[in-house]
Amino acid sequence: MKRRKIAVTGTIDNNGNLRMYMDELKQFFKMHKGCRVIVKFMVESLGSSEALKGYYYNCVVPSFQEGMWDAGERLTEEDAEIKMRELSPIMLEQEYNEETDKYATRLREISELSNAELVEYIDHLKQIAAEEYSICIEDPQSI
Repeated sequence: MKRRKIAVTGTIDNNGNLRMYMDELKQFFKMHKGCRVIVKFMVESLGSSEALKGYYYNCVVPSFQEGMWDAGERLTEEDAEIKMRELSPIMLEQEYNEETDKYATRLREISELSNAELVEYIDHLKQIAAEEYSICIEDPQSI
């Protein structure tokens, strides 16, 4: 089955030109010759937490969902994102309850993470994506 969506990141240089890694896009375009496309651009400030969240929701999550889809896991983007959080220990907040003699686990939200935690979480997801789904999620700094 052909991929129908792709998410890539890039930067705008000082001359106002778009700079992004094009090989993945070219391969995607070759699979869909003669088709119509919808392109969506979102601008985020470099190094900001909003840029990092934008990268997570608009690049990491769709790429990971695509890998899951190819592996036979048919999940919506929202369900894929929840499953991604469940895969990472940094997203699980655990507290021991002495009365029940058990741990209570709560799934943290992205908005609760510091930038450092979000970077660590994304790095962990990239490793899982490569090992389990054979996909490479591009680092936004290398583009």
